[in-house]
Amino acid sequence: MKNPNLLFRRTHLYLGMILLPWVAMYAVSTFMLNHGEHFRPRPADLQWRQLWEKDYAFEVPPGNDTLRDTAGRILAENGVTGAFGVQRQGQQRLVINVQNFFNPTRVTYDLAGKKLRAETRRNTGPEVLIRMHERTGYGRGGVLDNIWAFAVDLFCVTTLVWIGTGLYLWWKISSVRGWGFLAIAGGVATILVLLATL
Repeated sequence: MKNPNLLFRRTHLYLGMILLPWVAMYAVSTFMLNHGEHFRPRPADLQWRQLWEKDYAFEVPPGNDTLRDTAGRILAENGVTGAFGVQRQGQQRLVINVQNFFNPTRVTYDLAGKKLRAETRRNTGPEVLIRMHERTGYGRGGVLDNIWAFAVDLFCVTTLVWIGTGLYLWWKISSVRGWGFLAIAGGVATILVLLATL
């Protein structure tokens, strides 16, 4: 393509179209996080449904250094897959939360009673969007989890390229450079004032 301006315009246009669903998702979910009191699930939506409960003996090491490895072994031995987080509840209970946008699973191990219980529930629409917003990181589950993390990286890089092409196109229109500088300065000033005062 001989005309660089046309190349930048088309790059900016199509990157914007690619970014559209991701920007919309982050915008809507951020609004929900900012107004969380209006989007909290009803108590009935938070009810967990038991999938199974079984006798299960597993030696859980003290401390938290190997807690994630321990949780991974428990899940693997019981056929539960997916990205997960783990925490202790007191000294006698281990809670593993297996992530899923629509149907998360909670696996609870009772160290004293040697019982393992798996439960699930269905996320509400706002919860699904918020989970999409919060889900990041490599090495937290299987291949699909890494694909999601890669997609987030790609979104970040694409956004920076989109900003760069937008700045180039703005700079090429000399008649609006002053307004552009004013807009950029306003955005930067807003962030600096909030950082200095909050």
